[in-house]
Amino acid sequence: MMAAVATNRKNTNLQAVEKRKRRSSDKPVSSCNNDSSTISRHSAARKVSIGREYHTRCRGSLRFKLLVRASVSKRKPKPRDCCGNNEEINREASNLFGRSKAALRFDRDDCKILVEKDSSTWGVRNCYNNLKASLLRSIEEPFIPLKEEELAEVKTAFSGRNRMKLLVSHRNSNIDICGETLQCLMPTRWLNDEVINLYLELLKEREARDPQKYFKCHFFNTFFYIKLVSGSCYNYQAVRRWTTKRKLGYDLIDCDIIFVPIHGCLHWTLAVINKRECKFQYLDSLTGVNPTVLNDLAKYLVDEVKDKSGQNIDVSSWDIEYVKDLPRQQNGYDCGMFMLKYIDFYSRGLRLQFSQKDMPYFRLRTAKEILRLRAQ
Repeated sequence: MMAAVATNRKNTNLQAVEKRKRRSSDKPVSSCNNDSSTISRHSAARKVSIGREYHTRCRGSLRFKLLVRASVSKRKPKPRDCCGNNEEINREASNLFGRSKAALRFDRDDCKILVEKDSSTWGVRNCYNNLKASLLRSIEEPFIPLKEEELAEVKTAFSGRNRMKLLVSHRNSNIDICGETLQCLMPTRWLNDEVINLYLELLKEREARDPQKYFKCHFFNTFFYIKLVSGSCYNYQAVRRWTTKRKLGYDLIDCDIIFVPIHGCLHWTLAVINKRECKFQYLDSLTGVNPTVLNDLAKYLVDEVKDKSGQNIDVSSWDIEYVKDLPRQQNGYDCGMFMLKYIDFYSRGLRLQFSQKDMPYFRLRTAKEILRLRAQ
């Protein structure tokens, strides 16, 4: 019994050995075949490394080209057009830097300085720095602190002993300011017609001194709109002679912006004929609206152009804008001061970047400018 089992195991082992031999004989055994497979693996690896090196060099070359292109573009900026909303800055740039240098333009909407002509890096850098300094000055000018002697001068003018004293007399407008009239610029007081009208005259003279720094504006006084709609009825003939070229020294229709102070129900607001942007605008520090005022001014502009130039203009496509994004008053007595600052900032071409907290300073500054008969 034990012998039979051993014999079966021996036969099984012999059969397994023969099967392994047959399987190994079926596969071609060649040292040459092993070498070729090894070579093919090495060649594939080398191709991959060469490809990586090639792509790396290409990326390096591309980076170099981009750097060269960027440096060339910095040395020779391509001409770009401004949005056209900042003629005063464009004129200022031309006069500051001359016609031969790069003409730089400032886009207030995008806060960018744009290059109009090619120029050397040195020239562009110097023009840019000069224009930047000029723009910073124009933004800071409305907030220049008063000096001690100026504050003392205003305080003396506000004192009770000067109440009946004639402080200044403006020859061109025949407006006299005494101490009592000037005291409307003290805190919590309502502004009166004399102070408002004299300040508007000073703004007009400021523009005449430096016309390239400001928009070409016309400042109607506080009695214009009352006369235009006397008796609650539109009457162009009542104001037709207010704007003759002989009186103004210029044509009203050539102005960029026309400011019209509006007084009603113990509240000052501002209406604007904005010819630059083809708009009729209404600015109210208490968020009010008044379609009647803007309709009257639209009629007035049509009649004025017809009377002075004989031309018919169509203002039906002009925008009607009740300006919403503007500084608001937080009390019941600063509306006149807000109106004057709307005019001041708009005539400079600046955004209305002030607030209620600036009103005490603006009152003192306006008093100082009236006493010296010079708006800054």
